[in-house]
Amino acid sequence: MLTQALAMAFLALLTGTSTNASTFTLDIDDDGQIEALTDGLLLLRHLFGFSGESLTGGALGQDATRTDSTTVAAYLADNELQLDIDDDGQIDALTDGLLVLRNLFGFAGTSLVSGAVSADARRTDSEGVVAYINTLIDRDGDNVADS
Repeated sequence: MLTQALAMAFLALLTGTSTNASTFTLDIDDDGQIEALTDGLLLLRHLFGFSGESLTGGALGQDATRTDSTTVAAYLADNELQLDIDDDGQIDALTDGLLVLRNLFGFAGTSLVSGAVSADARRTDSEGVVAYINTLIDRDGDNVADS
């Protein structure tokens, strides 16, 4: 694990890219699970501009460690570049947030992307969307995306 993290950091230095994609995951409440009714809902509420109790109320996993609404909002704001799921240069609740939520609910194919990608999106098919979302998932908790 440490070797992989060092290799990624070295690669980032060589290429001038950030390694944030390897440390940001969609486990927004930091409970070790990525679920639609917690993490997906937190993301959608954040993108709609909710704050305080309106952001986190009823949307945290039982074992969540990131529970303060200010901390949740800061985590998402600090990693906003990774949230442009449809790759249109903007982060929007009704495109990017909806794509994540649908994916976490198990939508696939046309039902995943229909009406949920912007007109300017560069990532428009379900395969591309799923592939990108998978770069934001770390189910084993090693701070490296599973993909």
